[in-house]
Amino acid sequence: MESTLTSKGQITLPKALRTQLHLQAGDKVFFEQQDDGSYALRPRTLDVTVLKGCLNYSGPTLSLEDMDAAIARNAGCNR
Repeated sequence: MESTLTSKGQITLPKALRTQLHLQAGDKVFFEQQDDGSYALRPRTLDVTVLKGCLNYSGPTLSLEDMDAAIARNAGCNR
């Protein structure tokens, strides 16, 4: 994909790229420099539905207190 830099330093991301990255007006993107000197464009904001099913947790429902305690245990905190 190709885009042109304007005199104001702006580019328009092609629609196919915006769609693939789930980007909408107002979303932020991050340009990350790679070891080879190239850059990767990463969305800084994602729709929360993108995360659906990524944990695959099938255990019992836990209270917020139980979750906080588990986080504290695994983070090395003593609550």
